[in-house]
This record gives sequence, C-alpha cells and structure tokens, in this order.
Amino acid sequence: MVNQKKVKPGVIFSTHEFAMTKGISLSAASHQLKTAKKRGDIIRLTRGIWANQDHPYFNPLACVPWLLGKEQGYVSFLTALHRWGALSQIPPVIQVATTGHSRKLETPIGKFEFFQLKPQMMLQGIEWTHTQIPYRIATLEKALLDTLYVSNRKGRRFASLPELHLDFNSRKILHLLKNQKVPAPVVKAIKKKLQLPKQ
Repeated sequence: MVNQKKVKPGVIFSTHEFAMTKGISLSAASHQLKTAKKRGDIIRLTRGIWANQDHPYFNPLACVPWLLGKEQGYVSFLTALHRWGALSQIPPVIQVATTGHSRKLETPIGKFEFFQLKPQMMLQGIEWTHTQIPYRIATLEKALLDTLYVSNRKGRRFASLPELHLDFNSRKILHLLKNQKVPAPVVKAIKKKLQLPKQ
C-alpha cells in the first residue's frame, strides 16, 4: 500500500526524490541537502528524509507517511482523538499506528511514537485528510478502538487515559470490532469500557 499522495515539491521529501528531481547522483544530492541544512534552509527529520518547516503547507502530522517509509500506517491514538476534539490536552508525542515495529523517534519537529498493529486492523476506519499535504488518520471511532486495543495488550499502554469528551458512533465501533479480528477477550474488555451491548 502506498502511504503518500503526490504533494507540493520542496516541503517534505527524501534524498532519493531530490536526486531524481535534480537529475543528480544520491551522493551529490546528499551533499547539497547537508549544505542546505547548514544554511538553515531545511531540516533533517531522520535518515534520508528532509523538510522545509518554514513552508506554509508544512505540518508535523504530514511527515508521518515519509517516516513510515514502506510500512502501512496512519495517525491514531491520542493524537487523532485530539484532532477530532475528544481530547482537549495536546499530546506531547505524535502517535502513529504501523505494521512495523513499535518504536520511538525524536526529530527536530517533535517526538513520534509508533505502535505496531496487525495488518487486518489497517483496512477500515482510516481516511485521508483534506490538508495541503494529505496524510492518513484514524476516524474518532477507530482512534478510540486502537487506543483501547493497545491498553489491553502486553504492557498496558494507555491503561490510564486522560479525560475524554466522547461522542462516538457505537455502531461504527461494533462494526470495526467485528471486522478487524480483534481477540475475543479484548473485544469483551472494550465493550465493557465503552458500555456497548455484549451481543
């Protein structure tokens, strides 16, 4: 699955994309980008990924597709819940669901936290934003499900949640639970937490 759509050039890009655009070698592209970074024209997000954070279209959440690379993934958990108005406090970390390994990443624009989910959980409840640089984000119901799913897994992350202002669609939650092959004990725990019907 392709994680990124075609975007405005010069905002977020890889060394390879820059080399292709300029028609130069990767080593030459890397040298030019390092020089531009020293001048303060761009920042290095992580190895091989660059951004112009002064561009009017720049948004830290839009960097997620580039940080995911070949992995499937999307913005979710508390970050998405805040985006949909269910959480008033701004999360200190941008949280991302991924098919890759769980990990943390510190960048010049903030900290990112990646949580591994099964590919079956990537098929529904996710949409593209209508921002200038689109990125994938969980719907309110999907972000809530992802958060509660992880809270019931090993390590019990999100076991203690901040106060949420929820106005979710219970039918959408039940539909996601049914179609995303969530283990029965986790389904039971989520239904109890959200006071959903048992059947």
